[in-house]
Amino acid sequence: MLKLSTMQTDVLCEMFNIGIGRAAAAMSEMLQDEVLLSVPELHFVTVSEVTDHLGKKSASMYCIRQPFSGMFSGNALLIFPEDKSLEMVKMLIGDVPPGTELLQVQRDALMEVGNVVLNACLASLAEMTNTPFECSMPSVDSGDTRKVLGTRVQNHVVMLIHIRFELKNQDIEGFVVFVMNSTSYEDLLKAVDRFIAKLG
Repeated sequence: MLKLSTMQTDVLCEMFNIGIGRAAAAMSEMLQDEVLLSVPELHFVTVSEVTDHLGKKSASMYCIRQPFSGMFSGNALLIFPEDKSLEMVKMLIGDVPPGTELLQVQRDALMEVGNVVLNACLASLAEMTNTPFECSMPSVDSGDTRKVLGTRVQNHVVMLIHIRFELKNQDIEGFVVFVMNSTSYEDLLKAVDRFIAKLG
């Protein structure tokens, strides 16, 4: 487990809470119902640790992946346990017309949620670092945690952000995961420290 100072953790949590708050407003419009999102926990962990942690939540996950580059680079992922993702899809699309290819509709709906949440998180990072990020095309994947995280990034650092979605009397758990190499991780912490210095 990688350690951050209390101040570094608090700044990142607050920053993502601001971004997630914007995402909640956008999702409320999409669903025509109030959506409350919160960030109760944030941790820096290894790929194996996050694989084990998420694996205990569900054997199968849905993952929206958004590659990004800028002051630091990596992949931003929004991950839902499969059963929770299907609950959210039902809320988004309602009754599916007969003859519709359900899997594609599910993926499109999850992609929409992923775009809203991940873009809000990246926008908050861009504001904190005062630099823009370029984003590649997002994609949707499903499978166990090893598949959705990728097996080629075992030496990378993971920022794991636990998100709680409260909507339509349901409490849906999701995770935003930033996967970065060690250089990008160090650049992120330097950016956080510069932000903290300005606060002082």
